[in-house]
Amino acid sequence: MNIQVKRKDATMKLMELYRDKIMGAISGLDRIRFRGTLRLLANQSGLLKFMSHSHVLLKDFGVWAERLTARVRQSCDERADKLGIERRYLNSSAIDKEELAREIAAEKQITDGPICMFSAVEPCISPMVKGSRSSKKLELKMASRKCLFFYFYFNDPKFGFGHVRIQSWLPFNIFVCLNGRHWLEKQLLKKCIGYIKDGNCFPWIEDIEAAQELLNKQLETNWSGMLRKLTFKSCPALSEVMRPLEPEYYWSADNTEWASDIMFKSRSMLDTLYPSLVYHAMNVSDSASVMKYLERFKLSCTALGC
Repeated sequence: MNIQVKRKDATMKLMELYRDKIMGAISGLDRIRFRGTLRLLANQSGLLKFMSHSHVLLKDFGVWAERLTARVRQSCDERADKLGIERRYLNSSAIDKEELAREIAAEKQITDGPICMFSAVEPCISPMVKGSRSSKKLELKMASRKCLFFYFYFNDPKFGFGHVRIQSWLPFNIFVCLNGRHWLEKQLLKKCIGYIKDGNCFPWIEDIEAAQELLNKQLETNWSGMLRKLTFKSCPALSEVMRPLEPEYYWSADNTEWASDIMFKSRSMLDTLYPSLVYHAMNVSDSASVMKYLERFKLSCTALGC
């Protein structure tokens, strides 16, 4: 699987206009969210074919599906216990899971490795069997419903902070969230390259050219192999849900971001440009999140003295 990205023209223009005020910039993957789909189970016709192959009748769908779900849930619980991490059920899907996971990591002084496992009931698209008034027969349909999701949070020695999200009901979709900037931090530490990191931004890096090379190296990753390993490492039972067939997840990148960090030579140089940047943002976009980010960016630079 290849990921193709393009550098934004706006960043290049900014670098050209204010080259005397900028020490350098890096561009690369920021938020990375992969979706794993078992395509044979994720649509009505494919699931019907698989059920026929497995000799599962529509009237037995509920029992069969619940048995698979029970195995997945058991596998997740057993894996968490084997890893020695906290298991916690969240009674609201609105809870900030990343913040909570970071709090647990800080409390337990976890700097590398698995952190915790959360479970929460959340919306999903899943199959269900209902009687049809017109045909007077049972029919399989994909519908909006809710099911239990498992979240495995970790601070991987290579990729940094992230999580695997597992849908416990058919079609057992997987979501893997990583971050290119957290990943870069691990790379910089390994190469002994100095840096300052504030949240998800690098205001200063000792060797900017080397950092860019490391970001470029991320794009050469064997994504399918890496994602498969993270998935089955979190829930081994997912390798069994399509027996006797071998499950092969199809991976796509959704809600994935490409970002640039522009590093100014001094805070005073940024201060002179900041009003014009805000004015431009207000004219181009009225997004409150964009304006909030610009304010946070200035506060970050002020605090770090960049």
